Amino acid sequence: MTVFETGIDVSRYQGQINWPQVAAAGKQFAIVRVGSSNNNGVYVDPYFLQNVEGAHSVGMKVGAYYFTYAQTEEQVIRELQTYLAALEGLRLEYPVFVDVESNTLTGLGKDTLTGLVKFAMDILYQRGWYAGYYSYTNFANTYLDTSRLSAYPFWVADYRGYVGYKGSYDMWQYSSTGRVNGITGAVDLNYSYKNFLPIIKAGGFNGFGNQGPAMQPISGKTLEVFNARCEYFYTANLNDIVGYLPLGEYPALSISENEYQGYIWVTFRYGNEEYWTVLLSDRNRLVDTPDAECEEQLEQALQDLEQANAKIIKAAELARQAADLAGQASELADQAVDTLL
Repeated sequence: MTVFETGIDVSRYQGQINWPQVAAAGKQFAIVRVGSSNNNGVYVDPYFLQNVEGAHSVGMKVGAYYFTYAQTEEQVIRELQTYLAALEGLRLEYPVFVDVESNTLTGLGKDTLTGLVKFAMDILYQRGWYAGYYSYTNFANTYLDTSRLSAYPFWVADYRGYVGYKGSYDMWQYSSTGRVNGITGAVDLNYSYKNFLPIIKAGGFNGFGNQGPAMQPISGKTLEVFNARCEYFYTANLNDIVGYLPLGEYPALSISENEYQGYIWVTFRYGNEEYWTVLLSDRNRLVDTPDAECEEQLEQALQDLEQANAKIIKAAELARQAADLAGQASELADQAVDTLL
């Protein structure tokens, strides 16, 4: 299988993470833990939001997972009530995974446990999240009927240097003892074999279905970036950051009709992709495209020439009419002389 991207998954156990160093180490995505449960009940990971924002701020793609202990549908719903609230308003480029691996679930039986995992993923889908599930090889082989879950992305864990699971999978967690610059201690390492983002966007999942600002096309304008702190985004959402836009000029495509989230938004082309940014006077501006300015001048000159030609034609017509009148006057004069004689 061909690796699409390499990444990590993190939780509160990694503590404070230096995300620029993680990105510089070549990691392209992060799957961030939303939460888990303890003796006090379901909780949101205290580092969840800052890890999502940190990974996004350096241009990494982000997904999420939560550790499930649910043994009934009621418990599934109770877990998701907490996690869905934590996910509200985010944009994620990777799925939201149900992490099913707890030994407390093994006594439920394969049929019941598989049904609960599917039930959880179906609720996530209904709430607009592109859902998948995670487990390790032996657990998946022994306690899950993965054939019933074949329509959902599977993220498998196997640390033996190969994947012992014989079915299909989309991601492989190949180590739990990895070392990455920017993270103190061990961290899980992953391969992704699939580009999830086009599927997520096409389906309007993971926050990509939210309506953005009303836009109107613009022509003859260039986005000039003169400050290295100019952020750009996948969509018109401040949480959906790609990174910092290099200094330079980019073809501007459209501009928001009004402020949205407090800003005027512009779409532009960078490479072969279309992105978003906000107009900030200390970071960027719209300027006339030089070629477009020449075209406007040429168009004005042609209009002036057309108007001049129309005036010439009108003057010629008036001259002809004057000549005709002069001829008629001459004839009348001759007739008058003949009459007098």
